[in-house]
Amino acid sequence: MGRLCAALARTEPDFVLLNADEGCAYDRLGPDGPPLWETVLAAGRADLTCLREGDRNAWREVAEDPVRRRLTLRAAQFDRAEGDLELLRHLLRHETRSSMTEELRLAAVLVGLYGDTGDLPLLLEVRETDFDTACGLSGVPERGASADELRQWARELDESMFGTDPADEPVSTWTDLARDQGMTELARVTLIRELDDIVMDQSRLRRPWAPRTLATAPLSGLAQDFEKLGDLPQALRAQRLYAALQETAWDRASARHTLARLEREAGRLPQAVNSLAAVREALATPGDDSLRHWRRVNLGCFIAEEHYRLTLALADAGCLDEARALLTAADAVLGELSDIAAKGVRELAGWAATRVGEGD
Repeated sequence: MGRLCAALARTEPDFVLLNADEGCAYDRLGPDGPPLWETVLAAGRADLTCLREGDRNAWREVAEDPVRRRLTLRAAQFDRAEGDLELLRHLLRHETRSSMTEELRLAAVLVGLYGDTGDLPLLLEVRETDFDTACGLSGVPERGASADELRQWARELDESMFGTDPADEPVSTWTDLARDQGMTELARVTLIRELDDIVMDQSRLRRPWAPRTLATAPLSGLAQDFEKLGDLPQALRAQRLYAALQETAWDRASARHTLARLEREAGRLPQAVNSLAAVREALATPGDDSLRHWRRVNLGCFIAEEHYRLTLALADAGCLDEARALLTAADAVLGELSDIAAKGVRELAGWAATRVGEGD
């Protein structure tokens, strides 16, 4: 049993076996390893210890490294100590370099929980870093607020967005931090198993307060996460299911457009052609009024662009008949757009027409 557990520890995440047809991961043979957050937070916990010991080199190095800074703030979230106020102020000042991150909000909350009204000028200065930060920290009490008001603001945000149990954090928090540390395979396998769970049991997407509706945003988020990791096959798995579950015409067209882009980038050109055909079908027979303005907004522009990009890809691949057919469909979409929306697409349309003409 000991040798089995040791072998499993060496196997995951670098050598996880995937089903060749579906891309899902086979179940582990033995007990799970340590939770993801424990592995991801290890470096942050070590840095937090150094900061608490007063290592001035660590104070400088951690503060200037955005990944180490984020990890240390997350470590401080789950290991809170009375003497951390000064180091939290230090990290908060430097986190403004990254604009409005979740860790910036976390640092502001951890500072605010101390209830030191002397920190109000710092918090208000941080809030005014840029527009996004001003929105993200809009609730910071103004000058003259009491210690109780400051603590109440911080406590309410802490309870609604953070807390002290790492198991309560969304898995994306840990996969993002794993990816940023170079733990790519750890992040990828975790996301694959998250997607597998949804594929096998779509009831996980049901909203507790509205059980007849599905919250499909996790699938879109998984597709984006896989794309960031460079894993287009898994991104396609997530986006394909996301597209299949959309109910309004707008959402169907938007999701299929993204699916077509991913298929094109993955070299799956026939599948991309089919996805764009489904987009055009949604535009032609929407079944609701959600697409009534598509000709005047970015969605219409993006759809036309993807048609021309796929036309270029087909021509480059020597699929001239398919490229000509799609160029005709692309020109029809472009002709539907308003002058403003079409303006940004015409140059790409010209390139596609020239490339197809060269093939002829």
